[in-house]
Amino acid sequence: MTLFAEVIVDVPTMQTDQPFTYIVPESLTDVIEVGMRVEVPFGGGNRHIQGFVTDLKQTSKYPEKLKYIIRLLDLSPVLNQELLALADYMKETTYAFKITCLQTMLPSVMKAEYQKKIVLKDPRHPVKDEYFPQGDEMDWQEAEKRGY
Repeated sequence: MTLFAEVIVDVPTMQTDQPFTYIVPESLTDVIEVGMRVEVPFGGGNRHIQGFVTDLKQTSKYPEKLKYIIRLLDLSPVLNQELLALADYMKETTYAFKITCLQTMLPSVMKAEYQKKIVLKDPRHPVKDEYFPQGDEMDWQEAEKRGY
């Protein structure tokens, strides 16, 4: 039977301040738990981001439109039910994003760090040779250094 996970993604905006449903791969159904961090594809470009599992369900309204969890980031939950409830309370009383509330409960070493990149979608584009001499992607900090 397919298992579904409700995940709060690490994108602190009003539009994403809600759980998103993901399919739990069969290989993870016996080990995934509420309170674990997961890596999930998000958005149209399917960029890989961190999220927190807030619920597990047996059903979903639109299973054919869902994406799969990529991997677990923890061997056991980093947040228990009390901390998840506290995050809900904090969100309602401080008007903070839920992901921000969840992240405040983690040591800094467990917080996600992302590397921003600029990716050239069309390798035949005329700017390729000038701006992307080493390939079809560039580190964001490198682009800033070059003044792009």
